[in-house]
Amino acid sequence: MIKIENIYNASNILKGIARETPILSSKKLNDLVNGNIYLKAENEQYSGSFKLRGAYYCMHQMLKTHAYTNVVACSSGNHAQGVALAASQLGLKATIVIPNDAPKIKIKRTQDLGAEIIFYDRYNESRESIAEDYAKKKNAFIIPPYDNFDVIRGQGTVALEAIQQLSLIEETIDNFICPIGGGGLIAGCSIALSECLNHVNIFGVEPEFLNDTQQSLQAGKRIKIDINQSSLCDALMASIPGELTFSINQNHLKNIFTVSDDEVIDAIQFAYNQWNIIIEPGGAVGLALILSGRFVTPMENTLIILSGGNIDPVEHQNLIK
Repeated sequence: MIKIENIYNASNILKGIARETPILSSKKLNDLVNGNIYLKAENEQYSGSFKLRGAYYCMHQMLKTHAYTNVVACSSGNHAQGVALAASQLGLKATIVIPNDAPKIKIKRTQDLGAEIIFYDRYNESRESIAEDYAKKKNAFIIPPYDNFDVIRGQGTVALEAIQQLSLIEETIDNFICPIGGGGLIAGCSIALSECLNHVNIFGVEPEFLNDTQQSLQAGKRIKIDINQSSLCDALMASIPGELTFSINQNHLKNIFTVSDDEVIDAIQFAYNQWNIIIEPGGAVGLALILSGRFVTPMENTLIILSGGNIDPVEHQNLIK
């Protein structure tokens, strides 16, 4: 069970640990879509994505009752960096099980934060089994990327923070748009939004062909998909929604959209040209949806999460040409 009090507690714990990331807006964007668009720039978070929030809060809560000195996590990059940074802040040793085809920049940044790496083949090996074996041998605590109550509570602080920031300019949120990988970010945020606001429409965005949550919501049960698909959005490559996250998202999400790689590239270019910021493909899917014209919000306030900015500089330069 996750209550708004849990997310407030996470917010208090994360003060001074996670950065209060800015809210961005643009007259050009508002004019394009005939709405009021606000973007929560979690690409500016210390670890380059929102993942630090859930990782740190999960470890903090774990240390209240356990004396682990090692943690292990599975990640294609952003969770890895969040866990590595959080572990270093708490004096823990971090080991990350990471796919051998993960972006080199994410691997390097994870190592730079002091974590050890175990590589695996995402198409032929189970990262969960590898992590579980390591945890047993090394007496390590597993930090799940999304399917954990405390991780979800930590991620919910993104929306709570945005609500508080917008209230300072006397604005509220009518529509909320969030990327979906395993579903932890949107699950935590949807609870915060639903508890704090009288009415808000919550929408998820996935890459086309990697739409496991969309298919699962349509089927009314968790559906596993083939992730052997071409996509720029490596951060959103979940084969099946989390058990906890899906149960939450079933109750809160109004709809899920998908976007193409070309639409994601347009969003990355727009963000760079408009705000001079760097967004990774998975972090840009919400903005991609708005720019596509398929989401119409006449004169309503829409909050979009830019969830990460961990992208190789050379790749980013190629995308914005």
